[in-house]
Amino acid sequence: MSAPQFMRSQFSDLFGSSMLPALEEIFWSELEQHPMRREQLFKTVNTTSDIYQSSEMHDMPLFSTVAEGTDYSFSRPNQGANKTFSIVKYGLGFSISEEAVDDGKFDFISDAVKKMAKSARESQEISAMNIFNNAFTSETTADGQYVFDTDHTLPSGLTFRNKPSTASDLSPSALDEALVDFETQFIGDSGIIYKSSPKILLVHPTLKRYAMELIGSELKADTADNNMNSLKGEGLVVVSSPHLTDTDAWFLLGDKSQTGFRIINRSSLQTKGSGEDVGFINDSIYYKSKYRETLGVIHPYAAYGNAGA
Repeated sequence: MSAPQFMRSQFSDLFGSSMLPALEEIFWSELEQHPMRREQLFKTVNTTSDIYQSSEMHDMPLFSTVAEGTDYSFSRPNQGANKTFSIVKYGLGFSISEEAVDDGKFDFISDAVKKMAKSARESQEISAMNIFNNAFTSETTADGQYVFDTDHTLPSGLTFRNKPSTASDLSPSALDEALVDFETQFIGDSGIIYKSSPKILLVHPTLKRYAMELIGSELKADTADNNMNSLKGEGLVVVSSPHLTDTDAWFLLGDKSQTGFRIINRSSLQTKGSGEDVGFINDSIYYKSKYRETLGVIHPYAAYGNAGA
């Protein structure tokens, strides 16, 4: 076993004996102070295995006329692309010397637990935002294309895009173009247009206030004309994250039940503590936290990205 990282000689004036119940209370109370943005953006599904497999199914053909007394034409949807997700384990722990507990170093122990809870939340947020950070260059959907691309191809040969042909900074015209694409571009294999409504405008904090002006002003932004701001009627909500690495990039997302963004949960965040019975060699108390999950994108529908100019 490794030597304890929390040593009595480093701190001096706290109290307590058995710390584990108190550590649990502190950990979960601290978590409540850090709500997660990712829950607004990703749909969570649970699995009981170390992998999660998703299979798409394509649309059926459009209806055709049926003459009186003639047979119906029967069809079945074709299977689409498959994607397999592998579960990953995340964890962190620290150890406390038994003397530190006995001699009452509670404030410092409490602070360590709070920082571990904060680290857990931050780790989960970073993993989620990295999906967007890599969505133009490495993160793919089940069709093998980048999450945001100009040539998502269906078996029929039809294609659709969920990013513009030329990247552009957030502006009234760029947002309007994205909204039009949201209504017209998302098609199925038979040409059916998916009726998806954008709900969230995701940006870096440097764009947050400008984004709020674009969708919240009574009059059109960035112009001296007193035109009505039609973007206000779209009902968008601005969500920002400092973990987006490109400050110019911005994203439109539909309801998480419509997008392909997934948190595949195998084991939710949990904690575990052990006393001196397992620290027989060095009289240490151990405390750790872990979770098992993976994040990814199944399909590109109801999500639109612009990398910015």
